Amino acid sequence: MMKTLSGADCLLLMLYLEQQAPVFGAVRLTKMMFIFEKEISKRLKNSGIDYTNPPNFFAYNYGPFSKDVYEQVELFRGIGFLNVEDINATEEMAEVDDWEEAPFIDEMVAQEKSRLNKDGRYYKYTLTLMGKRYVEAKIITLLTQEQIEFLSEFKKKIIQLPPKAILKYVYTNYPDYTSKSVIKDEVLGDG
Repeated sequence: MMKTLSGADCLLLMLYLEQQAPVFGAVRLTKMMFIFEKEISKRLKNSGIDYTNPPNFFAYNYGPFSKDVYEQVELFRGIGFLNVEDINATEEMAEVDDWEEAPFIDEMVAQEKSRLNKDGRYYKYTLTLMGKRYVEAKIITLLTQEQIEFLSEFKKKIIQLPPKAILKYVYTNYPDYTSKSVIKDEVLGDG
């Protein structure tokens, strides 16, 4: 019998791995989940884990974008599983996080009051103790040690790469998702 993880489960799982190391910035978080959906989920399926209800990604101003990921973040923050902390952007292309979040925020603010701010914000995403306990009780138990190690290595790579390197990887390997990008030339070094 195949075990099942949802897209939301995988978001929590990725925040849990590597001793709950934080994910800095919306670029990392969004592109981490994009690569997870496109590449990592296939390897999990081959090892006995089915991936259901993945976030829907589409081409947008800054490459692959998913409202689903942000809605999951807001849900998990609202129920106390996740902390989202605004920090000062200090790394290369950290301003890209403003680019990534601004279109989403503009749309959401029009629909409802949003707690996110588009003016120079750079976010740190971490699990709370309650989120950690949930992952340990409901998600991590579905995985083998080999699967955990593979996923931990993936997260480790994502959190260590600069945002521009992550974007370049995504833009190079998934050009269909760059059709509406306003930073494509900058990311690919063509302009």
